[in-house]
Amino acid sequence: MNSSIEFSSYPIGEFHELCLLAGKPSRPKILIVPPLFDEMNRMRRMLIEVMRSLANWEISTCLMDLPGTNESMLPRDQASLSLWQESVQSCADHMETHHIASFRGGILAVDLLPAADHWQFSPIKGRTLLRTMMRTRIASDKESGIITKVSELEELAKTKPVELAGNQINPTLFSELQSAHPPELQNQRVARLLTDSKPCDIGLEGSALWLRAEPDADISLSRAIAKDLADWIGQ
Repeated sequence: MNSSIEFSSYPIGEFHELCLLAGKPSRPKILIVPPLFDEMNRMRRMLIEVMRSLANWEISTCLMDLPGTNESMLPRDQASLSLWQESVQSCADHMETHHIASFRGGILAVDLLPAADHWQFSPIKGRTLLRTMMRTRIASDKESGIITKVSELEELAKTKPVELAGNQINPTLFSELQSAHPPELQNQRVARLLTDSKPCDIGLEGSALWLRAEPDADISLSRAIAKDLADWIGQ
């Protein structure tokens, strides 16, 4: 099967958002929901390699963009977790796929598809994601001679957008992420790195690319993820 990557789109409200297709483009078998914020940029190369590996095994995939990210027409400061959840449902319906592979914070956006089959990589709470970005903001402010506290950012985020690690987080999104937990779904498989002691169905050897300073690849991890996804859908 052709392992080249093609551009496509899916409808969400009055917009069409971009997505990437690999393999047979007419009907992807797996919808990939990316990580959120900077983690998406750091892991994108790895996700593309996963798609190409699966295409070589005749498993087609779709990697979606979430509204307000990448080249989206929606302003970044208007994004919300509830909108991302609606977009995942819309993309899955549009692509007619019932296998959802979500990564890191992207797992928080799959709530509206409880009947689908879910594969999850390194699930994370929304509050943990926010805390990481707030620490980045505090460290950046400190370098500029500004003392910022987590409590101050949390209070500010109640009424106006806050800039965290290069992202404008509006009050709605901040509040939604504060209380967001990875959903417990009926048909789910959880994968983590071997170095992660949290409960999972399989441990994969590789590095935590989302912690890297710059986008990077991990071919061994990409292949391990692709193999487990192939086994998961029974192919």
